[in-house]
Amino acid sequence: MYINQYPWLKKIYIEIIKNYKKNQLHNIILIKSYNIHNTFTIIMEISKWIFCTNKIGIRSCGKCTGCLLIVSKNHPDFYILYQKKNTFIEVDIIKNTIKKILNTSQQYGSKIIWIPSYKKLTIYGINTLLKIIEEPPKDTFFFIGSSINHNIHKTFSSRCLKYKIYPPRENIGLAWIIKNTNIKKKKKSLIILRNNNNNPELSKKLIENNIFSLRKYVLYNIRCAIIKNNYFILLPILSKKNIYIKINWIILLLLDVLKFKKNFFTFLINIDQLQLIQEISKKYTYNFIQIILKSWIKCQNKLIHIQYINQELLILQELLKWEYNKHSK
Repeated sequence: MYINQYPWLKKIYIEIIKNYKKNQLHNIILIKSYNIHNTFTIIMEISKWIFCTNKIGIRSCGKCTGCLLIVSKNHPDFYILYQKKNTFIEVDIIKNTIKKILNTSQQYGSKIIWIPSYKKLTIYGINTLLKIIEEPPKDTFFFIGSSINHNIHKTFSSRCLKYKIYPPRENIGLAWIIKNTNIKKKKKSLIILRNNNNNPELSKKLIENNIFSLRKYVLYNIRCAIIKNNYFILLPILSKKNIYIKINWIILLLLDVLKFKKNFFTFLINIDQLQLIQEISKKYTYNFIQIILKSWIKCQNKLIHIQYINQELLILQELLKWEYNKHSK
């Protein structure tokens, strides 16, 4: 069973399956997660089990026609409401799907409507769905995925049974990284995990794509910039690809400096960069680090939410603030 690879997801999976077996499953289920791909995994596994004709307890066989049709996303009673990146789900698609599910199930069983990303729904789409989920058709289940921080329409939310998936405990995430990547050293695995907000899947992705290996190079150049008091040397390094990730490394480093100044050593993220953290702590005041930290966070948000923004100019502005400060000790 694929979900066995992610032990922190099994609790929700098992609870939903057990409720289905008791005929007590809520018709509208909203799953919010720190990593929206987790909702894909759970919903696909639940759908496989529901349509499996050779169930083994809470497991699907993975070989029957029902399982294979779900994996290929071709099951006649499995509807996916999804649009390409940066586009919303059209109301007509929702209406056409509702018309189909109001007819008898083609396989004479349950019907599942999967909305992988709630944020793809417009207010018109939400209102259209509300009309049907007020009194959902018999044996019809709606599964909706969402990121954990996304705001949900209040009326829509009130109609759903909600589940939240948080990152696994650090020791679980650490063991998972060591098992599933080529990083076997505990300290290095811990640094990667903490730099990715305890998100094991993202940590694995950055390891496999060799992106995390850039971190030491970026931090080394930050140290050079501080020693030389010349932050402009960081511009060509930061303004190339993976800008968001590199800025995140700066933010986490500055957070560590604030923790260091308050003697919160246990909670440091960059435990391999204690010398750099100490040097920044000695050079700058607590208030100045706070100001710079907030400014980098705003910069990161602009890069995420504003299309076609001049990234190089934005980073240059941040480096200028660092370069011409009057708050160093």
